[in-house]
Amino acid sequence: MTKVLIIINFILTLLIIGVLSWFIAFQNKPSNTLDKITKDESAQYVDGCGEECKRIIEDTVSKSLSTMSAVTKEETKVITITPTPVKEKSQTAYIPLTGPISTTSSSWYDAPGTDFYLNIGDYGKNPYSTWEASLKVAHGNGMAYARLFDVTHGIAVNGSEITLTNNPSLTQVYSQPLNFWSANNLYRVQLKSLNTFEVTFGSGRLKIVY
Repeated sequence: MTKVLIIINFILTLLIIGVLSWFIAFQNKPSNTLDKITKDESAQYVDGCGEECKRIIEDTVSKSLSTMSAVTKEETKVITITPTPVKEKSQTAYIPLTGPISTTSSSWYDAPGTDFYLNIGDYGKNPYSTWEASLKVAHGNGMAYARLFDVTHGIAVNGSEITLTNNPSLTQVYSQPLNFWSANNLYRVQLKSLNTFEVTFGSGRLKIVY
């Protein structure tokens, strides 16, 4: 009987040792088991995405890409700036007209030494021209006249007539814009007095802006 009890105790001891060993071994591997479970679940989740799932994902990605493309095109609009043409700086030419020259004639008098040739076409397509002269009237009584005369065509230059009234000192007077005939023509200054009081042309010049 005693021998039987010893055998039973030995078997129970082995069982207890086996249970304890299994428990200890199980407690030492929780993370590996959890990782395995997680991996298995992830694999099952991915594998569970069928054709419908893939189509939804592809549509969502396509829409996102289209939106990003539209935003990119909107943000990268090309702005074309047309440069403003730079206007060339104009030039000015002068033709001097020397004096002094005086007369008491009440008719147009050719001022000697004032002849000059001019081809207005030499100054481009649309030149702008005027002329100016210093005039005076003796005793400050009367009116002095001056103009440019086109000798070639026998006519006064349109816009060239200038006047000075009752002024005994040389005073600068300016003309209106001038209109010259084309080609190379001969011009000169002409003077006259309103009432035969002496009038004087001090000097002058033709101005051409082109």
